[in-house]
Amino acid sequence: MAEGVRKRGKTWSYYFDTAKINGERNKIEKGGFRTQKEALDARAAAIAEYNNTGRTFSPKEISVADYLDYWLETAIKKNIDHGYSYRTFRDYESKIRLHLKPAFGIYKLSAFQYTPDKVQEWIDDMKLKGFSKSMVKNTLTCLQGAMNYAILPLKYIQYNPCIPVKIGKMSIDMDAKAHAEYVCSKEEFDRILARFPESSPFHLSLVVPYSIGSRIGETFAIDLEEDIDFSKHELRIKGQMIKIEKTWYIKPPKYDSYRTIKIGQTLEKALKYAIKQRKINIMKYGGEYLKTYLLPDNSLTQVRADIAVPYKEISPLCLKENGKLLTPDSFKYCARVIHYELDNTLFHSHCLRHTHGTILAEGGVNPKTVMERLGHKDITTTLQTYTFNTESMQQFAVEVFEKKIQA
Repeated sequence: MAEGVRKRGKTWSYYFDTAKINGERNKIEKGGFRTQKEALDARAAAIAEYNNTGRTFSPKEISVADYLDYWLETAIKKNIDHGYSYRTFRDYESKIRLHLKPAFGIYKLSAFQYTPDKVQEWIDDMKLKGFSKSMVKNTLTCLQGAMNYAILPLKYIQYNPCIPVKIGKMSIDMDAKAHAEYVCSKEEFDRILARFPESSPFHLSLVVPYSIGSRIGETFAIDLEEDIDFSKHELRIKGQMIKIEKTWYIKPPKYDSYRTIKIGQTLEKALKYAIKQRKINIMKYGGEYLKTYLLPDNSLTQVRADIAVPYKEISPLCLKENGKLLTPDSFKYCARVIHYELDNTLFHSHCLRHTHGTILAEGGVNPKTVMERLGHKDITTTLQTYTFNTESMQQFAVEVFEKKIQA
C-alpha cells in the first residue's frame, strides 16, 4: 500500500499529518476514491493546498488569467451588495474575459508586475482598434484594481504595472458625447408626457427621475406605500431594482446612497393620482390582480390576489393595470417609443436624472445639495458632471457682492 493512502472496503482514502495543536498530532483524511491513483492524486493536491495555507495555487506560480479569476470571485463577487453591485461584477467579468485574459492571461503574475511597457502597448492597441475612451479607461481601471489587490492585502506582488501607463488624447465621438450629455428641455418633456399621460403605467418612470434625479433602478424600486411621506413632502430612496440572471431583486442603492429627498407639488400630484388609480385597479381585477411580494432573499415575485402567501407585500412604483410588474427592462419600450414615434434619438434612461441635476446647477443650487439629492459618491463627481459657473451665476455673484458692500 502506498504511503498516505489506504483501502477501506471498496474505496480508497488518503491521509497526511498537519501542524500540531497544543502539542497534539493532527491528521487530514478523506475517502471515497475509486482507485489508488485517484486517492494519491487527490492527496498530492490537498497537500499542496495545505502548504499554501488553504490556497489551491502558489502565488509565485499563478498565471495572470487564474489570478484575475480568483480576484473576480474573491474580491468582487463575494462582496456584491457590500461595496460592489452585481452590475459591476458582470462588467468586470466581461472585460476580463474579452480583453484582459487574451492580452495578459498567459503571463505569470510574479513577472507581469514588471511589464508596464506591455500594458502601455495594449492600451495603444485598444485605441487603434477604435474603442471609446470610456471603454479603454474602464478596462484599464479594472486591471489596475485587480493588481492593487494583489499588492495589498494579498502581497503576491510589489508593483502595479498599470501605474505609469497613460491613455493620452483620444478623438471624441461627437454622437456619443451628445447622447451622454443630452438634457431634455421643458418643451420636449411635455411632449413626452403627452405620449405617456397619467393613465400610462410608464408615467411615473418619467416624472420621478425628472423631478428628483433618481437612477433608473432606484426609480423602479420606490414603494408607493412605504417610501413617500406627503405630510413632510419627502420621498425615500432605500433600494434599487436589479436583475440577476432572470430574477429581479431589491438591492441597496448604488454607493449605499440611502437618502430622503424633498418633493414638490407637481410630483406629489402624480403620485397621489397613481395611488388612487391603483386602488381602483385592485377592486376592478379582484382575485386576478397580481400582487408583488419581497422574498427573504430580497427577490421579487408576483402572485394572484386571491392566493395567500407568507411574504411581505410591496407596492412598486410602476405596474400595469392588472398589477403586472414593470422593471428597468420594461423602460426600453418607453425609450423606443420616444426614439421612433417622437423622433428623439438622444433620449435615454439616464438623461432625466442628468436633466434634473443640470436644472439645479443652472438655478444656482449649492453643489453639496445637488450631490446629496442625486446620491453621488462624492462632491467631485457632482462638480465634474455639472456646470456651477455659468454666466448668469457669475452675474448673480456680482450682484450679491455689490448689495453687501453698499448696505
